[in-house]
Amino acid sequence: MDAEKTILIAEPKEVLGCSLSTSPTCRGFKTIQARTLKETLLAIQEEKVEVLILDASLLGEDGGFISIIRGMEEHLPIIVCAETNTPEFEAKIRQQRIFYYHIKSFGIEDLEMAISNAINRQSR
Repeated sequence: MDAEKTILIAEPKEVLGCSLSTSPTCRGFKTIQARTLKETLLAIQEEKVEVLILDASLLGEDGGFISIIRGMEEHLPIIVCAETNTPEFEAKIRQQRIFYYHIKSFGIEDLEMAISNAINRQSR
């Protein structure tokens, strides 16, 4: 493997980060944790990030923060993880050109598959 690839996990609590750090999908990748939107933006500025996993609880009502990320890294695959789903919120988030919308109750395997697909797509 040439340069180490980075997955940025932005969530207030390190729940996903702990689950994914032992995941076979994420082995061989550097994972970075960010607990706030500010930390997320700083990490994107400082690192070459292949995939951003973004907890929906950081986004607020309209998900407008995603457009800021798009301004910094237009083609960065963003996976938004939500505890619960409302069709209105999901529709607003999907309009922001995210890579995948993950409902946490679907299980970690579903998220791992999305990460793998996002990384494979970046490698092309």
